[in-house]
Amino acid sequence: MEKSLGIAIKKANNSIQRYGDQVARQMGLTGVQMSIIDFLYRMETVKEINQSYIENEFNIQKSSATSLLQLMEKKGLVTRLPSSTDSRYKIIRLTSQTEKSAENIHKALQKNDDMLRKLLGENADLVINSLEKVITEVKPK
Repeated sequence: MEKSLGIAIKKANNSIQRYGDQVARQMGLTGVQMSIIDFLYRMETVKEINQSYIENEFNIQKSSATSLLQLMEKKGLVTRLPSSTDSRYKIIRLTSQTEKSAENIHKALQKNDDMLRKLLGENADLVINSLEKVITEVKPK
């Protein structure tokens, strides 16, 4: 019997997510919060990040991003400030409290990425490119 690619991807995602959640719990966060903090940390010097960037980066719906960012703001992890260039947008920034732990979060996620690259060996870039193709091509109609 041929193995299901979809099931294999789902199982791999679940394993990676559980591992990330375990690391995040040690920091008092969820895996998703940790990922968003890392994204904001990496992008902070590049450009102003608003909610739509987060929706696109993590491939999540607007309502999910809104709930997530509201909770993160309530917990004091991020602030949402009016954009200086476009009043329709709120700029998402790390709070000074979160900035202090952002580098450790980045290192933890980098360690996880290094582990995955080691597991996949020379196929790592091929896997990334293939998954990006799936993400781009497989969308609800």
